[in-house]
Amino acid sequence: MARTGLILHGAIFGLAWAASLRGFMMALAGPDSTFSFAGTFGIIIPAGVVVGALLGWAEYRRRAGARQRLLILAPLLVGIIPLVQPGAIQALLITGDGGAPFALAVLAMIGGYSVSGRGPRWTRIVAGLVSLTEILVTFLAPKPATFLSATTPYGAWFATLGSSLFVVFALACSIPMRRPDTGRDAAGRTPTAEPVAVT
Repeated sequence: MARTGLILHGAIFGLAWAASLRGFMMALAGPDSTFSFAGTFGIIIPAGVVVGALLGWAEYRRRAGARQRLLILAPLLVGIIPLVQPGAIQALLITGDGGAPFALAVLAMIGGYSVSGRGPRWTRIVAGLVSLTEILVTFLAPKPATFLSATTPYGAWFATLGSSLFVVFALACSIPMRRPDTGRDAAGRTPTAEPVAVT
C-alpha cells in the first residue's frame, strides 16, 4: 500500500478510536458528562486522527526498511494536544488534572513495546505484565459509581470497552518500535528475483 493510503487508513482508525474513547469518557462521567464542539471535535477527535495518521506513516516507513525513532513518541500527542486549551497547563501543574491522557499514552507505549519484538525478552515480559495489570485494573478496580461495577452488565461493557481501547492503542504504538521490514518494498510487495539467463 502506498504512503498516502497507509496514512489515510491510520487517520480513519484514529478517528474511530478517539470517537469510541469519547464514549468511554461519557460513560465514566455518567450524568455529569457534557459535550462541546471545542472539546470533542477540537481536541479529542483531532488528537486521535493526528496520532493515527502518524502511526500509519510509521507503518509505511517500517515497510520501506527505514528507522523511525522519533515516531515512537507520536502517541504522546494524545496527552499534549489537550494542553492547548486555556488554563490546561496550569491545571496540570497545580492539581494534576489532565494527566490521564499522558498516563494512557505511556501505558500504551509500554504495551506496544511488549509485543514489538525489540529488546531483551525479560523487559518485554515485564512490559507485558504491566499491560496485563492495566487491563485487570479496568475490570477489578473500584469505580466512582456502583453501576460501573464489572458485576453489572453495564459495568462489564464499560470495562470491556476501556480495556479493548487500551489494547488497540498499545498494538498501534508497537508499529514504530518494530524492526524495519527489509523483505518487502514500501507498498508491501515482496521483490521478485531477476530472471537468470541460462547459457
